[in-house]
Amino acid sequence: MRSRTALIGLLILALGSSALLARANVSSRSPTAIFVAAKVDVSHINPISVSFDSLENGWVLATTSCAKRHACLSLLETNDGARSWSSVSLPSSFVADADRNLGSTSAATYGAASVNVRFANNYDGWVYGTLPGTVSSDGLAFIGYRPVLWSTHDGGRTWRRVSLPWESHEPSIYDVEADNGTVYAETLNRADHVTLSSSPVGVDAWRTVPTGTLYLPAGGAQPTGAIALSGSSGWMVAGNDRGVSASLRVTGNGRWSTWTPPCESVGNSYAVPAASSPRDLVVVCQMGGFASPLSPTAPAGATLGSNWLYFSSNGGRSFTSGPELKPRNFYFSGVLASPRASVVVLSRGLGGSDDLMASFDRGRTWRVVYRGEPTYLSFTNSQQGVALIQRHFGNDSMIMTFDGGRDWRVIRL
Repeated sequence: MRSRTALIGLLILALGSSALLARANVSSRSPTAIFVAAKVDVSHINPISVSFDSLENGWVLATTSCAKRHACLSLLETNDGARSWSSVSLPSSFVADADRNLGSTSAATYGAASVNVRFANNYDGWVYGTLPGTVSSDGLAFIGYRPVLWSTHDGGRTWRRVSLPWESHEPSIYDVEADNGTVYAETLNRADHVTLSSSPVGVDAWRTVPTGTLYLPAGGAQPTGAIALSGSSGWMVAGNDRGVSASLRVTGNGRWSTWTPPCESVGNSYAVPAASSPRDLVVVCQMGGFASPLSPTAPAGATLGSNWLYFSSNGGRSFTSGPELKPRNFYFSGVLASPRASVVVLSRGLGGSDDLMASFDRGRTWRVVYRGEPTYLSFTNSQQGVALIQRHFGNDSMIMTFDGGRDWRVIRL
């Protein structure tokens, strides 16, 4: 996760505790009339989000240098497997909000702001996240945050702003993911609970998924959530440093049901599974949760605070503990992927060094495959993967692998 310094206090808005809103049809607003396809300064590109829907087609949301601004938001597209890139239009009002100067940075990279891109195919895509804005209360001005969600169904030529009626006005869009013809959004709702909603990828026909009430942790750090999809199977979690408070699983029948993540019995650490197939999952569990002792169900030899791999070969119905991640004083940031059942790629912080690590034997042996702090990691298939690397100085970078995670190289945008 990117680390940024807020210059103005964040106003926390109190929400009610009414019941979860019922299912509803949602139509997007009318198409925006003006679009921005900025000329990109290729020497100053900072990628902040990436999405590949196939080996050839990918999109990168990035900030770039532009006249009289700290940074400008741009969307780039490749149709030849990252060999060349071209600019794609974005909605003008979204760009204007994202490009506003706040102190020494733009709104898109300020404080808790987060903007992301996801595409399901050449035509259907979404930009979403959280942008800051100035709000007033009792004569005082604060920086507050609001959710943003836009969709395109013609490859970026036109965009529509999507408004979900159950969505909270706080930073509330945790994740948007698409696979197998369906797009899902995980959001905070106005009752201060979590809502999972879905739509066919080709239209804006959002409906809440019937799940029952999905709670958030009663305290701790800012809540977050994530969705992992593999074909017609998927997994959803929500929580924070106090653990996972809501989790769901869907299989080929399309029905989401309560799911028990493997970390629950050993401390309930917040962990997002990585899926190499609808059957094969891997997750990292930290032994012991918030103010909790070591669980009696921890693996033999585990110590409080140690991190262990857990594997499933039946779609998450059950897990077995794998090797411990050593040395024990390393820091796992949550960046994890698995292109094949035997391969695990993850982030590791150790002794001031941040690295991308890979194991090709289910975690028994490891090697550094790239020096740098990964903030995002995913695989399109068993061979091709992409990661975003945060730099302490200079521009961030995007790297890709074409041999299953063994070798990585910087992609020039």
